[in-house]
Amino acid sequence: MIHTFDDVLADPGGYRERALGQQFQCVEVSPGVVFQGIALATDPALPEWISQKFPELTPTLTFFRHSPAGQLEPNYIHTDRDMGDWTAILYLNPAPLPGDGTTFWRHKPTGALESLTDDAHALAVEQSGWRDASLWEPVIQVGARFNRIVVFPAGRFHSRALFENYGHGADARLIQVVFGSGDLVSQ
Repeated sequence: MIHTFDDVLADPGGYRERALGQQFQCVEVSPGVVFQGIALATDPALPEWISQKFPELTPTLTFFRHSPAGQLEPNYIHTDRDMGDWTAILYLNPAPLPGDGTTFWRHKPTGALESLTDDAHALAVEQSGWRDASLWEPVIQVGARFNRIVVFPAGRFHSRALFENYGHGADARLIQVVFGSGDLVSQ
């Protein structure tokens, strides 16, 4: 199930300013797979909000992602299942570009909405298909709105809604991502 909530943080403007004050850097998660514009989020406000809203969930990792126009991304359609049981994305642009948000996808050949592979070989085969856009169709789009969060099972196929990212400097796309453990499905 995909959960969406608005007006999550009490002071989203101040929170955003503090986020933009972080030092963003490149993080290589495996050889040749580099995520750009990453800064660890040390403010506990969002993980605490998630824990209060979903007491059965445990946030395990959170970071900000700053994505200017033209920034290269290692994956477009993907899952986060290697990062935990669920994912949360907080949109932090006061005036997001029209069309921004998160798109959830269906794999046309199988009808799958999420990854259910359970071994490394099957996952590698699945991942090779992530880059073939002809194999996918969008099923849900959650629009970006300042101080909105979307929380979903980490195995769901998803992507940012705008392939190219957008903006520069403080106007670039800014989100906070939280990964965690616990059963979101029963929530």
